[in-house]
Amino acid sequence: MTPTLPVNSTPTRWRWLRIALLALVPPLALAGWQALREPDRMAPPSSKFYLPSLLYDEFDYSAMALRGLNAELGRNAGWPTLPRGTSYEAFSASIEHPRPVKERYFLEYPHTALLLFRAGYWVQPGWRDLAMPPGLPDCGYHNLAGHSPETDGQFAFWRVFVVATSFYACIMFAAWIALILVLEWGYGAESNLQGGTLLLLLPGALFFALNRFDVLPALATALAFAALGRRRVALAAVCLGAATLLKVYPVLFAPIIVRYLWPRPKEAIRFLAVYVAMGLFALHPLLLGEDFTGIVAPYKFQLTRPPEIGLTIYGCLLPADLADGPLGSSFRLASLAAMMAWMLATPVADLAGVLRRSAMILMVFVGLAVFYSPQWIVWFIPLLGPLIRRHRWLGCWHGLLDAVNYITFPMWFFVLPELAVAWVGESSAGPFMMTLGNVLRYVRFGVCGLVLVHLAESEFSAGKRLVRSLARRWPQWPVRATG
Repeated sequence: MTPTLPVNSTPTRWRWLRIALLALVPPLALAGWQALREPDRMAPPSSKFYLPSLLYDEFDYSAMALRGLNAELGRNAGWPTLPRGTSYEAFSASIEHPRPVKERYFLEYPHTALLLFRAGYWVQPGWRDLAMPPGLPDCGYHNLAGHSPETDGQFAFWRVFVVATSFYACIMFAAWIALILVLEWGYGAESNLQGGTLLLLLPGALFFALNRFDVLPALATALAFAALGRRRVALAAVCLGAATLLKVYPVLFAPIIVRYLWPRPKEAIRFLAVYVAMGLFALHPLLLGEDFTGIVAPYKFQLTRPPEIGLTIYGCLLPADLADGPLGSSFRLASLAAMMAWMLATPVADLAGVLRRSAMILMVFVGLAVFYSPQWIVWFIPLLGPLIRRHRWLGCWHGLLDAVNYITFPMWFFVLPELAVAWVGESSAGPFMMTLGNVLRYVRFGVCGLVLVHLAESEFSAGKRLVRSLARRWPQWPVRATG
């Protein structure tokens, strides 16, 4: 009798565990997020160590709701500076004091994202019947986030904010689930670019998928690559155009995609034409009463933001002087241009090469930013996730990067300061937090550098292997004499 070999059930168990995690973690996270909300204020219940901030962030949601409110009031964007806040004690009297609204309101988000913020009021049309505090439209969003209403009118209006932001969260959740499904679907059967969805369950990705709208451009980017892998070039351009309208960073991927398509000129030209046509949608606010000043205001603000030395690469691995002024702007533009020239200098062999090169140029873009924007961890998942099957080390490095990013924000910002006081005392808490912040910063940039080097090595060594393989496969190719 032939002995029966034991069946290895580990892959099957892992597959079912993975399915269970993908099915259960997102809805449980949303349920926890919703449980932390109050019905008539943006701030969560008070906690000694600000533990609710590990899952829920009221500040960005407050900014979204406030910008959506101003747009629904028919105001034009373009106020040049972020509204100054006031003390929480004086805020109630400040917004109740009669005053005219400013000529324009402050907007830091693209107008396409503003459509989502406005939709939070479309689902509750009765909000216009409420008496709005006269100073509310021009208040600082930090005050809005931390305010405890004191009058009946304030309670009513803060309930409007809660409903609007709950609507935003439902949209983010749906995009999170859709992104999981797109990555599971993959970027084409022949590309072997599929998976990496567990990256979306890591603490940093989970936190920012629920508390920022960056999951929307990440989803549109993933859809663009899924369409590109299936030779749906026009659809890929539409999706990447939508991603760029929501956040500017996907524009960095367009030249690399055109370089990839260039051996098929008709497809390259079709992609570029549709992508540029999608960019014209950025002018849609003109149809809603906006002017050019309001349209360009968010981009002008983001391009001229003052540097934040504390958590950026400046004053750490690069001189602080490179963060500001004409010298800093020239340095960043030259660095991005040089990196893009390198990415476009040689043909892109396959879609995996597009992902690797896109991740490299994005790494430089994020690394040289003059402000710390922690939600960028979500931007990389459509690029790196599907590559994990080819480069297993990417999963480990991305997991470490996610952990460091999450420890930095929200933990270092909100939770660890109070814990530091309990651990080392109030007098030593400040130096302890400064040291910890610097350690996290060095680790973050160190891991980013390692990922960048490994991606470059994988991409360009893969190109060399492809050339050698083609040379062996078709040795009959004639060699043209030179000289």
